[in-house]
Amino acid sequence: MKGTFKIKGIVGSGMVLQRNKINCIYGTAEVYSDVIMEFRGTTSITQSDEDGNWKIEFSPGEAGGPFSMRIKCDEHTVEFKDIYVGEVWVSSGQSNAQLPMERLKFSYPEEFMQPRNERIRMLTVPINWSLDGEKDEIVDVGWQSNADEGTKAEGLSSGVNWICASPETLGGMSGTGYFFAKRLSSELDVPVGIINASQGGSPIASWLSQQALEEMGDKKEYLSQIVEYLAEGRAAAKQKEMTENNEEWNKELYGAASAPEKMYDEVCEEVDGWRAVQIPGNFDVESAGFYWFKKVIELTAEQVQHFNTFKTWLWMGTIVDADTAWVNGVKVGETPYCYPPRRYLVPAGTLHEGKNVIALRVQKNSKNGPLRFFTEKPYYLFTDNTFVAPCAYRNLEERTESLYPLDGERIDLSGEWKMKADAQVRDCPPGMFFEWLPTALYNSMLAPCFKHAIAGALWYQGESDAGRPAEYKDLLLKLIDLWRHKFVYGSKNLPFVIVQLPNWSDGWNEDSANKDGGWANIRQVQSDVAEIAGDTGLVVAIDAGEWNDLHPEKKKTIGSRAAKEALRIAYGKSFISPSPKADYCEYKHGRYRVRFDCGNSALVAHTVRGKRADLNTESKDKAVYGFSLLYSKKGVEGVIEADAKLIDDYTVEVDVPRGIGDVLELRYLWADSPAPVNLYSRNQLPAVPFRIIQK
Repeated sequence: MKGTFKIKGIVGSGMVLQRNKINCIYGTAEVYSDVIMEFRGTTSITQSDEDGNWKIEFSPGEAGGPFSMRIKCDEHTVEFKDIYVGEVWVSSGQSNAQLPMERLKFSYPEEFMQPRNERIRMLTVPINWSLDGEKDEIVDVGWQSNADEGTKAEGLSSGVNWICASPETLGGMSGTGYFFAKRLSSELDVPVGIINASQGGSPIASWLSQQALEEMGDKKEYLSQIVEYLAEGRAAAKQKEMTENNEEWNKELYGAASAPEKMYDEVCEEVDGWRAVQIPGNFDVESAGFYWFKKVIELTAEQVQHFNTFKTWLWMGTIVDADTAWVNGVKVGETPYCYPPRRYLVPAGTLHEGKNVIALRVQKNSKNGPLRFFTEKPYYLFTDNTFVAPCAYRNLEERTESLYPLDGERIDLSGEWKMKADAQVRDCPPGMFFEWLPTALYNSMLAPCFKHAIAGALWYQGESDAGRPAEYKDLLLKLIDLWRHKFVYGSKNLPFVIVQLPNWSDGWNEDSANKDGGWANIRQVQSDVAEIAGDTGLVVAIDAGEWNDLHPEKKKTIGSRAAKEALRIAYGKSFISPSPKADYCEYKHGRYRVRFDCGNSALVAHTVRGKRADLNTESKDKAVYGFSLLYSKKGVEGVIEADAKLIDDYTVEVDVPRGIGDVLELRYLWADSPAPVNLYSRNQLPAVPFRIIQK
């Protein structure tokens, strides 16, 4: 506000400033007021203009820290402490860019035992949305700063909370961002700060400006949404309507439900309406509502003693849609939607000798689609001194279950359960996420960061746009160009690192070929954009997903590969080779020969066992999996898997079966979740998925 002393943007104690570049501190003050900044022994002075705006541009110098910054204006003095100078990157996208380390603590327990690392810093921009233009400060969502008490008074933006990696704070950090920063900091030997501006489910249009959409010329549908919800009271009215509809539906649901305590007893007879089912599995339902699942386990006195001595976990995989869990009538946890893994802590003393009842009330929001307990997920009751693999492993980061100590317990809960329908209601009314509207996140979450000097941007998004690859290509190119202009204290060709979508098939099927492409199309677009945009790296993640989980936990692989790409494109580490990419293709004598550009590396075909490639051994027969052919025969199109083998360090030969008809496309890893994946460079980067269209 004009005349009010305020420091805007994302400035705060604990922040990282970009080394060796012009940085900017800005805000408002009384008209023509002097503003003085002291930092690293240098004093900078400016004066607010006729509108009360001021800014100080300065170079923070070489990497180092910690430092303090003092800003004075009239009677106001604000001091920021614990500041480091190093490399700053923006990490943005949807849920996989956002997924916090707390969610990954069972995959990376060792990270939570590391000492405080002052050289890894992160600002997580609070979730907020707006349709009425760019904001220059984070919207107030309650004070979260780690600045001293004295700096919490007037003059600061709220919601600015720079934290450093420590056992106490790590859980709130983005997993992708943390592992990216950790690798980058280690390689460059400097502090690294991550500005994490991401939100689950967000389509790319929510990270673009209105002007950018207007310039594209064919985005009337997006622009009309902005106009519609900018209309006076329209958004508030819609929010009120959704809240009321949801409250009414919940009243119907819980009003028709049995009292939970009536479902705790161990009697589960067929005559009571219970039927035997196998978990994990898929169950067709006739309507939305509550469905009960119950299992009785018998424990010895010794087992109970062990369970009471150590932390006890109940893991129930992943469930569609929501659930609440009880053990012997004690509520141990609940999850309000389908994606998170069910990992519930069972209080000591809950289990007893003899028969114990585990009961789940599963909420299905719609009659469409089955009620699901995802396969190849962990379903266990266990003590925390044993190990249970938290997710499905293929090629990477495998942690196998092993013998557990004599005082450890691990009970496999998969197998027979009893199921009974309870409340049966109409489908849940549809909801709406306003932050997913075009420009909504760009305005409120990204724009306040534009004057913070950065070295580059990490982009992990595309899941929500996978159904429109052609449009996504134009939007992603526009986004890169827009951000390069808007981050005014970054380079003109701001380095971008794009994380290509990993393998995923919603738990339905792993395959090696797909006719229509699905996620393969969006991966091709991301690969194309990385080439077209310039100064852009591609993180190939086709082996780093989980076929049964939209939020794969292998974020160490993702973050580390992203850091390698950043080192290559932003820091002149030309000796680092990217993933092998098809460079040349020819057809001779019934075979395709595909030559790959491997940089300073070479190809290797790894041994395959089932769906998994062993990255420690090379295939003796040099067989390469994942090639397929799209063909047309007598006007009918089809897809067939193709035999392929590695014939030298850079070339794969692909057989074309006789009588197949006309080959339309040669494809590699063209499926939502292709498996196995066994073609890598010798520095263990997977080859880039592709298709070559025959002309």
